[in-house]
Amino acid sequence: MSPGLPEAFRERLNRLRPDWPARRFLVAFSGGLDSTALLHLMAGLLPPEQLAAAHLNHQLRGQAAADLDFAEKAARRLNIAFFSESRDVRALARERGRGLEEAARRARYDFLSRAAGLWGADLLLTAHQADDQVETILMNFLKGSGPGGLAGIPPRRPLARGGPGPELLRPLLSFSRAELRQWLTGREIAWVEDLSNQDRRYRRNALRLELRPILERFNPGLGAALRRGAEILRGEEDFWREHLARLWPDAVLRAGPGNISLDRGKLRRLSLAERRRLIHEALSLIWRQRPRAREPLTFESVETVLEMLERPGHRGLDLPGGLRAELGPEELRLSPASRFREG
Repeated sequence: MSPGLPEAFRERLNRLRPDWPARRFLVAFSGGLDSTALLHLMAGLLPPEQLAAAHLNHQLRGQAAADLDFAEKAARRLNIAFFSESRDVRALARERGRGLEEAARRARYDFLSRAAGLWGADLLLTAHQADDQVETILMNFLKGSGPGGLAGIPPRRPLARGGPGPELLRPLLSFSRAELRQWLTGREIAWVEDLSNQDRRYRRNALRLELRPILERFNPGLGAALRRGAEILRGEEDFWREHLARLWPDAVLRAGPGNISLDRGKLRRLSLAERRRLIHEALSLIWRQRPRAREPLTFESVETVLEMLERPGHRGLDLPGGLRAELGPEELRLSPASRFREG
């Protein structure tokens, strides 16, 4: 048993949101080890009227109905509000042209956002913990992600991009799965085991079960080292976010739905790092607006645009990721590729 875990968890909440005791919380609750620990830790800190749980049945596993039943009974024992919904995620993935994992994530956050609104939550909590952080950093490294990806899972962010609403907190990122398991076991609190976590056909599982043990032979402190590097990079990303917010109004000529024009003269006067960040931000905004964004936004898209600016031999090019760049005399126009445009 880890008697210090509740105190360390409280301190983590104090650092993330000092005003947390006065807020209403919604916990994303699958019934698994991590979310069970999160829900019980919160239940030890708040009265029932400030806490609720939300469970989405993705209809992906044979045990899904049993998981829902477990989650509902756990919430009832804690005397807290419970929200649930079922979505056919496979059908959703086919309909929207997305991968299964991405469709599940979008369905989950869509449901959580609506449940948070119904409950009047100020804060949504998810149960990502330290091992999830390590796995995410390694996966992003293998994909060739930039600093943003290597910064890992942020401990807090707005639930809705650029809009009002609850804030998303991940207060377990400082705690390992082993610590949470030990705490639950010591308190004789049950959870459900997701048998698919042992299926090595899933990339994250294979990384956790096969690659990470190999890397830890070279550095037994791998997890702590990666989390430390991610924390440094998050600070760098915070700086860039604020810096881009200052550069954006001066560099952007027009920004409409699915179309952003940047001032070529202003871009030329910026450093390479600033140009790269601005172009990536503009392309990302357009990419996220596409209803069927199956092709990923890549580093090559940004580099191709930078090369166009340096050697403007092409007036217009379709880019990886289903995007397009066109050069005018004074502006760089970014939009979806012609095959994705309406009409």
